[in-house]
Amino acid sequence: MGDGRDSPAPRHPCTERRSLVLWSAAGLDAALLPRDVAGTLALPLHSSVREGAIDVTRRAEMGIALAPQAWRNQLPPERRGAAFAALPYAQPEALELEAGALSAGAAADYADAVLDAQLAAGATLATTPAHVFEREGGIGRANDLLLASATIAAWHERQGWRPPPQRPDDPPRELYATIAVRARHLPEAVPELLARYSALPVDGFWLVLLDDDATRTSPRVAEAITTLALGLQAAPAPGGFSGAASAGIGGAGGGFGAAASAGGGFGAAASAGGGFGAAAGAGGRPVVVAGAGAWHAALLASGVAATCAGADGAQPTFPPDAAGSDGVVGIGVPVFHPAILGSAPHGAAGEEAREWLFAAHPCRCGEHLAYEPPRGRRATLRHNLACLAAEARDATRLAPLLDETRLAARVERANATRARLALPPLPPAWSAVAATARDLRTAAAAPGLSAGA
Repeated sequence: MGDGRDSPAPRHPCTERRSLVLWSAAGLDAALLPRDVAGTLALPLHSSVREGAIDVTRRAEMGIALAPQAWRNQLPPERRGAAFAALPYAQPEALELEAGALSAGAAADYADAVLDAQLAAGATLATTPAHVFEREGGIGRANDLLLASATIAAWHERQGWRPPPQRPDDPPRELYATIAVRARHLPEAVPELLARYSALPVDGFWLVLLDDDATRTSPRVAEAITTLALGLQAAPAPGGFSGAASAGIGGAGGGFGAAASAGGGFGAAASAGGGFGAAAGAGGRPVVVAGAGAWHAALLASGVAATCAGADGAQPTFPPDAAGSDGVVGIGVPVFHPAILGSAPHGAAGEEAREWLFAAHPCRCGEHLAYEPPRGRRATLRHNLACLAAEARDATRLAPLLDETRLAARVERANATRARLALPPLPPAWSAVAATARDLRTAAAAPGLSAGA
């Protein structure tokens, strides 16, 4: 990282220092949170542990994102969970955003309700409502962009960046645009998503990958999410935008009309306002990627500002798992081990392999006996949290090019250990991220060659 390990991670993601956004903090004490590498906590707005999490973040001087998970409105009411049904923006029927265009009034009402619910609950990092579509580039995505613009308008009206009246000395709040997308749609959707969302006057972007594990770990998906994330970070903010902390945000350009007409793709974004290099330093807007799974560390190593991951190893899906309908994780928690860069074999059938793994590669997390796997849910969550933080530190220790090289060596060693346990090798997403980032850096360093290609 080269930016002072002794200092805490930024309260909200930023392009100057890569960091973690921790997903959920159920049962975790503020003293356990790795503040050197994690500055923001995130959990569903309808979570049953929300109040406790907010208290934890205040004591730890962290930011908090309360994800509205508006895509649950696309499900029948009985499949959303009782806690979500109590939210003010829960719709009485399944929302069909691909059936026709939203009116400006309907979009404004919906966006107002989603934003107000987050701010009233105590979010310091608010996000726009986002939904999931069966196809990209159609009326559904246009409706989501309209909702994003309506949320931005509501943010201006409320001066949402100002701290709440009861905590006037808090730092400014921020607004991110959420892009929820099925992983299988990403490879073809990146140019349009990049052009349209980069034109929005927001403080940053929250990318949520939704799909099955096999799809989200494919090399094409890894290439696409890397291109989209780093492209958004490199893209200049709309003219006049200077961040949510400034009263000048109200005059920022953009919105749905500007987004729809924005041209380019990654090349255009990289060549304007400093190019790809700006994404890893001052001048860009941060991107958070959620739903990547264990290979989120590769995204951090390659310069993505932040990734969202949790100690329970859960990944967002649509439709969501019934067990997690109210934001509460299930009983079974996989055990992460750094020697295989993934979860150890689980269940009774994997007990011998787990025992060998921890005996051959002792764990230094300090939450259990080093030569034995953690026992029980509490110890496992603490172990996983310590490993999550350690992986993020390791992935952000130096500059991206060097961090990528170090991570590639670890992937090679992990695959050798996995072979001894008869485990499949790590998915190609691990190496595809770095390869894509290198190509993007090369293209941005030679804009004349890229433009003439």
